[in-house]
Amino acid sequence: PFGSHIVRPTPPHHECRRLGHVVGRVDRVSRCPRCRCTMYQRLPQVPSSRVVEGSPQTSDTSGSGFFASCGVQGTPVRTPEPDTVEKVTTYEPWAHRLPGRVMWGVTLGTAVGMAILNMMTIMCMRKLVRWKFHMMQSVTDEFGVVFGAMALVFAAASLATCCMTLIFVFDPDAGSSGAPENRGWLNGNNPGNFFTRRSLIIRGLATILGNAAGYPVGREGPTVTMGSNLAFLLTDYLVRPYARQMVNVNTSAPARVVDEERIAAAKRVACSVGGACGMAMIFDAPIGGILYMFEEVSAVCWPMELTFRAFTGTIFCALLSKALLNWCGTDIKAFVLYEWSPQRHPWNWGDLPVMILIACILGPFSSIHTRVCLRVGSWRQSAMKSLSRCQPYAKVGEAILYAAICATVCALVALRGRCEPLRPGDSGELVRYNCPRGYYNPVASLLLTTSEGAVNLLFSRRDEGVIHPVNALLALCAYTCLNIGLTGVPAPSGNFTGTMLIGGLVGRIIGSLASSHVTFVPDAGGAAPHGVFAMVGSAAMLCGFKRMSLAVVWFVAVASNDFNTVPPLMLSVVVSLILARFFKERGYDEEQVLRRNVDFLDPEPPDVIDDAKDALELACACSVPEEAVLAPEATVGAVANAVRCKTISDFPVLEDTICIGFTTRGRLEAALDACGNTKGDADSSRELARSGRRPVEGEMERLISDNLANSIGHIGPSAMLPVRRLIDPAPFTILEDMPAPRVYALFSKGGVNIACVVSDAGKFRGMITRAGLIKYTRKLEEEEVTRSKVQPL
Repeated sequence: PFGSHIVRPTPPHHECRRLGHVVGRVDRVSRCPRCRCTMYQRLPQVPSSRVVEGSPQTSDTSGSGFFASCGVQGTPVRTPEPDTVEKVTTYEPWAHRLPGRVMWGVTLGTAVGMAILNMMTIMCMRKLVRWKFHMMQSVTDEFGVVFGAMALVFAAASLATCCMTLIFVFDPDAGSSGAPENRGWLNGNNPGNFFTRRSLIIRGLATILGNAAGYPVGREGPTVTMGSNLAFLLTDYLVRPYARQMVNVNTSAPARVVDEERIAAAKRVACSVGGACGMAMIFDAPIGGILYMFEEVSAVCWPMELTFRAFTGTIFCALLSKALLNWCGTDIKAFVLYEWSPQRHPWNWGDLPVMILIACILGPFSSIHTRVCLRVGSWRQSAMKSLSRCQPYAKVGEAILYAAICATVCALVALRGRCEPLRPGDSGELVRYNCPRGYYNPVASLLLTTSEGAVNLLFSRRDEGVIHPVNALLALCAYTCLNIGLTGVPAPSGNFTGTMLIGGLVGRIIGSLASSHVTFVPDAGGAAPHGVFAMVGSAAMLCGFKRMSLAVVWFVAVASNDFNTVPPLMLSVVVSLILARFFKERGYDEEQVLRRNVDFLDPEPPDVIDDAKDALELACACSVPEEAVLAPEATVGAVANAVRCKTISDFPVLEDTICIGFTTRGRLEAALDACGNTKGDADSSRELARSGRRPVEGEMERLISDNLANSIGHIGPSAMLPVRRLIDPAPFTILEDMPAPRVYALFSKGGVNIACVVSDAGKFRGMITRAGLIKYTRKLEEEEVTRSKVQPL
């Protein structure tokens, strides 16, 4: 009994209508004991010819028996099962076909969750950063600057220790921004087990601790990944019950098939909304968040419905985030990049040559910066491999040491700044450090603060003389070196704000020098404020590093609180991107995708794809094991052997050498599960779990495969399963002599995940998968790089 309701102790073949929780047969007023949803709908009477003892179709409508003996009157009503169908229903690629209320629930739930997550992140970071710098300033005032610097190093090392402990004890995958993996997932590839509840929690806490420790990073990349992670989990929770089908496979119970393609399509839409909400909160720019995800995902992976969903989600998230922060007694503008001094004419024609000069410098510099970062990352990876016996302690120790180095370098370089008197109306971002009361240290104001605070100080158009070029140059050298050296440290970091800070320092230095010594156009008006040159530098550096244009201009324009700066910002972005691509073809994110071996299909076919002759050569690269090829009516043993092929996720079904469709691993496993389970392999798995030992390599996979292979119950391994009912009956078909670039475009722009290659007579010659195409393309690129390194005699 659950409360006053009675649950009949029959085998758990029923499930609640909302989430599919497994429960027993219930009376007419019962609730699911897990999610408490009501279950009132009466199941239709099943014909006796299809009733199997102990199966879900067994019904008791007499009002007697167990219910009568318990004193419960009336007809018992059970949880309705989905209608059993004769074959799997399939839809077009990248389509979820889910009820609107479900998807809007996911969209708004993601927005609300991200707003709450942002409030918690901001408040925790604020308290930790204030504690760190307040302790440094208090110790400096009482014992001197040496002890103050030591206190800063101690605080940074302590926070870094907590960050690394969380990462390596609970989830090592959280020790990065997760941006390459998230980008590969939104591109249409399998994320594996990247998005989990543990990863969401650990990455969120590690981001707070890493930023508070003083690493020269921002929180943009991890926040976007956390938005996708939250949306991924929420979608899986709400959508999965609507993507199930009960397929008749001639067994006592139908196969419970889950359409993973529909779920994946819904998840990608929701994850894009989650990422847009993350960027919208950080910059308080909802449209900027949409533009960022549009450039991150690319137009070919942007469904029609996503624009309005992202529009609605970002504005709800931004408004709720603002309301929550106001409720906490603060304002969102205190935590985002924002300049409070708009001007009617922020720039003049005479300033354009200086702005173009800034873009010409920062375009190549962004490419050089990317190359050096990648080189440092490769060096650190090689060093960690040589210390493989000491892992993960070597990585933890290095990360803590680097946090201490960052604090030490910032504290020492800040001592080179000369104390300046505070003036009425000066920014509250100014830091006193080793100066007496009533004075500030300009270098410490750029280094001994958060990256957002430093960028706000650079963008300021009120404090023209606060940051002199020499002070900005000192901060530029220190911060750039630390930012480059951070590459490869296992801390969740975002390079968005850090790159903006580097570009803003360069722009402010060049702008202040040019306005003091050079006049390019006579009678063109006064020079622009130094903060405008800093904005131009930030946009030029960021677009060259991230290879984005629209989002960069929008974020900087919103931060400037003045859309009159859009024309010079766009001009600097154009010049910088052209030069950056000339010096390096790929940006930092694209290189990270390649180096981490993340599946990603570029929208345009690379030049090396011309080296592949035709579709048949691509099919040969995606070889199919013989046991993975199934017949329309296959034996249970043959299906079990096919499932054992762990490298294959889509299985071709042939009828007289003609491919009639593909089926997935999940569908085959559901069919085997419908046959029942045997005791032997289940006992083996339980014995392994009870022993407490770790399985040797391949042992757990073997047990799972054997369990599936022998899950035939009273049906023998020679019994036939109607695989025809589990296939997609309209596969994409490619002639074997189709040019490889056209095949590539079909996958990259057409949303195709798998296609069969046939001869002129229609005979099956092989198949091409998305993952196989990516792998083969990268192999060709590596061979091209190897050939280019070989010098002719």
